[in-house]
Amino acid sequence: MKDPYDAFIIVSFVNATLVLSIGDTVEEVTDTGFLTNTSTLAVAQMGEDALVQIYPLGIRHIRSDRRVSEWRTAANRPIEKAACNRRQVVISLSGGELVYFELDSSGQLNEFQERKEMTANVLTLTLGPIPEGRQRSRFLAVGCADNTVRMISLDPDSCLQALSMQALTSTAESLAITNSLDPATGVPTLYLNIGLQNGIFLRTVLDNVTGVLSDSKLRFLGSRPVKLFKVRISDDDAVLALSSRPWLSYNHNRKSRLMPLSYPMLEYGAPFSTESCVEGMVVISGNSLR
Repeated sequence: MKDPYDAFIIVSFVNATLVLSIGDTVEEVTDTGFLTNTSTLAVAQMGEDALVQIYPLGIRHIRSDRRVSEWRTAANRPIEKAACNRRQVVISLSGGELVYFELDSSGQLNEFQERKEMTANVLTLTLGPIPEGRQRSRFLAVGCADNTVRMISLDPDSCLQALSMQALTSTAESLAITNSLDPATGVPTLYLNIGLQNGIFLRTVLDNVTGVLSDSKLRFLGSRPVKLFKVRISDDDAVLALSSRPWLSYNHNRKSRLMPLSYPMLEYGAPFSTESCVEGMVVISGNSLR
C-alpha cells in the first residue's frame, strides 16, 4: 500500500470491533475481513498490502485480495497481550507463554518453532521499530507482574533469549520502543519508554547491539496508570503518555521535551495521518472519538 495516509480507524470494545473507513466522510464498513463480533487486541499493516487483526482467540492475516489466513489458540489459553509491526507479531497467552510470528519473503506469517515461558504474568509487550533495510526488529520488551521489564532477542540465532532486565518501582502499565535522535549527540538512539501503574513515566536508553537498558530518566505524570502510544512529531518518533492528564514526549531543537497537553483526560490514542493533517492523532476522550 503506497498511500501515505490512513484508510481505517479501528475501535475495539469489550466484545466488538468497529471498522471506520476514512474518505470524504467517516463511515462504518463491514467488508474488510476484520472480525467485528470480538474485541481487538492489536491491528497493523503487515508487509506492503496486508492487514493483521489480533483478537483473544486468534490472529487474522488479511491479504489485499481478501484471502484470510487464521491462526487460532486453544479456548482455555486466550491471547492476553499482543504487539506487532510491519513484519513481526508477538502474543502472550494466559499463563505467560510468548509466541512469535514473522513475515517471510512470500508474505506468509509463520510461527517460530520455539515458545518462551515467562516466570511471571505478562502485563504489556512492545516491539522495536524495524531499522531501514532490515527484515526485523531485534528487540521485544516485556513488562511482567513481578515489577520488572525484560528485553528479549528476536535475532534468528538467539530468538526469544533474554538479553537484560530492569527492576521497577511499580508494575508496568505500558511500553513503547522509539528510535529518535539523542538530543546531546544527534545520533539515532533507541529508547524504551515505560509507563508505570503508579503514574511514573520512565525513558531508558536501549543499547541497539546488546539490548542492555541504562540511563533512566523518570517523571511523575499523574494519579492514573500511564498508557503509552507511539506517534510522529516532525517526522521523528514521539510518545503520547496518558495519565490523569495527557503528555507528549518528543524532541525539539535538539532537546528532549515532556510537555502536558491542554486537553481533557484521554483514555487511548493512535497516530493518524490524512491529507489535511499529516501528523495527527485519533483519541478517545470519555465516550467520544476525536
